[in-house]
Order: sequence, then C-alpha cells, then structure tokens
Amino acid sequence: MSSALRDDAIMRQTKLDIFTYTDFRAFLKDRLAELKALDSKYSLRYLSDRLGLSSKSHLKMVVDGARNLSPECAAKLARVICLKDDEAAFFLQMVRYGQAKSIEEKQDALAEMRRRRRFLAVHQMELDRFDYLNEPLTLILREMVAFPDFSDDPAWIAARLPFRAAPKQVAEALEKLERLEMIRRDETGKWIQTRTHQKTGDALFSLTLKAFYETMFQKAAQSVNAPSDVRNLGGLTMAISRRSYDRLSELYRRFIDDARAIIDEDERPEQVYQLVMGLFPLTAPGLAPVAPEKADS
Repeated sequence: MSSALRDDAIMRQTKLDIFTYTDFRAFLKDRLAELKALDSKYSLRYLSDRLGLSSKSHLKMVVDGARNLSPECAAKLARVICLKDDEAAFFLQMVRYGQAKSIEEKQDALAEMRRRRRFLAVHQMELDRFDYLNEPLTLILREMVAFPDFSDDPAWIAARLPFRAAPKQVAEALEKLERLEMIRRDETGKWIQTRTHQKTGDALFSLTLKAFYETMFQKAAQSVNAPSDVRNLGGLTMAISRRSYDRLSELYRRFIDDARAIIDEDERPEQVYQLVMGLFPLTAPGLAPVAPEKADS
C-alpha cells in the first residue's frame, strides 16, 4: 500500500467510540454521516455499490430498521466503512445482538459484548441493572435487606436462599446493589433499602425486562408445586373488547398501588415474594369478528 493510500485510510478511521453503542443501526447512521463529511462520495448508493448490493435502497432500509444485514454483508460493511479489527469484531457482535430473534440469542450476543473492557467501562451501570433483574441472587438480596434481622453473613444468607450461593457471589451482589444505590449502610453499619419499591415500567421492548418477565412467569409456573397455603395462583380466560382491556389495565394499576400501600405498612417482613400478573391475547391480532355483509335489496 502506498503512503498516500495509507494516509487516506488512516484519515477515514472513525473518531466515534463504537464501544459506547449497543445499537448497530445508530452507530451505522453516525458513521455514514462522519464518512460523508470527510468525502461526499460516501453516499448510500456508493456504499451499496461497494457492497455489491443489487438494491440501492437496501442500506438505507437497514439504517431505518426495515431490513437486516447478513453476517457476510456485515463483515464486508465493516471493512468498507474503515473499521479497525477490534471495532469490526465489535460491530459484528452488535449486529448479532440487534438482530437476535430470541431472548436467549440476544443474551448470548450481549455476553460476547461484555467481554470487551471498553464496553464494560462505559455501560457498567446499565449492565448492573440488567444483572439485578436477571440474577435471582441480587433480586432476592435486595428484598432480604428489609428483614429486621438481616445479616450480610454469607452463611446466614445461604440458609435462606432456595439455591446455593458462594460467599464471593453474595459479596459481589451486595456491592452491585450498592453501586445501583438500591441499598446503603445506615449510621450503625446495617444494610437498608434506599427505596421501598422498584418499578420495572412498561418498556418491555428492552432485553432486560423481557428476560425478567420471562424468568418470573417461569417461576410462577413452577410455584404450582409449592404448598397452597404459601402461594396464590388464579386466572381467567375471556373474550373482551379493547375498551374492556383498557379498563382491566387501569384496574391492575390501581391494584398495584394498593399492594404497595400494604407493603409500606409491613414492619416485619419474613419472606421474599414475587407478584407477577399478565393480561395477554390468546388469539392472533386482526382476527376480530367481521361484520356481516348487508343483504342485496
């Protein structure tokens, strides 16, 4: 490679920190804008030609979220937009994460991304939140802190967990909860909750909450085998209108507010419970009854 070509390649190296991104489409949009600012020839049409794409609109549709990238096309694109080896490898991991078709596949892709220190350094807080909702130990420990006799002695904690946890795991979980400002030590050195309630919100499109609800509904199913005097299960199968769905959703929100009030009044908690409810369709969308045609007059 001539020195002129080498200098040209170096000039086109991105100044964006790819490791601050989790969405490959957002990075791609920013990178294409960066390249075009350097040289106006870097249009979507030019890049599509370089990639050998038959459709000149395909790349724009990828950026807009209407199309996906094949692994081969993603690897070629990483070279075309002048990413260095470590950046290109991370870009491919982001593509896998962004296009995953299942929670398990998405979690596997995220696990690969987490192996990169630069990614961890930027996203530590978000990853701690992810772990909080997806690791039973952190989730249960936060609630156990509310026990009047709570002790951070690993043996005390282990005796009350439904699974095994090593002392190191317990210590790391407590540190993680402290980093997230979910627990703190009071003036006597005792761990206490900083807030009584944690809201998971309605943003179920995030991986964290999808995985959380999937796990908790699985645990709800497993609780069928628990003694009936320590668990309460029930449900309704019903045909309803959109108006009734909205009314039931509002009823659920009021119920959660009432539940929080009961929890606030409880001064001596003894067990950690999970309350999870779901209202979801059993029929496919668009299958509403069709109005009968009017008879010919």
